[in-house]
Amino acid sequence: MRLKDCTKEELIFVIKRLQLYNLSGSHYIQLALRDVEEERERKKMDEARKVSDYAFQKRQEYIDLLTPYEGKRLVDIPDSVFKKADAAMREAEKADRKWNKIVGVADAKPVGKKRGPVSDAE
Repeated sequence: MRLKDCTKEELIFVIKRLQLYNLSGSHYIQLALRDVEEERERKKMDEARKVSDYAFQKRQEYIDLLTPYEGKRLVDIPDSVFKKADAAMREAEKADRKWNKIVGVADAKPVGKKRGPVSDAE
């Protein structure tokens, strides 16, 4: 039998048995758990890097679409170019939100206190 053949419950039993055999306590289990945590973090950062690269690609597409019209009036830019550029920027922003979620960054919220209605007493 191999570890791959074990069920979740059987793996937990094996871990508990290893802890019993290990006279130094749970030292090796803690090392293994840190290794698992590092692997999870590595996978998360790999995914974040891919999403970031995609966002960069979409922003570059946006720039490439609008660069030929730099310095021109907005009315001189074809509507189809605006639509393509807008779609590229929306994709980049969507990727940014996904990146934020992956790395645990909350979306930016307005800074400052909300002001309530002004009363007559003020």
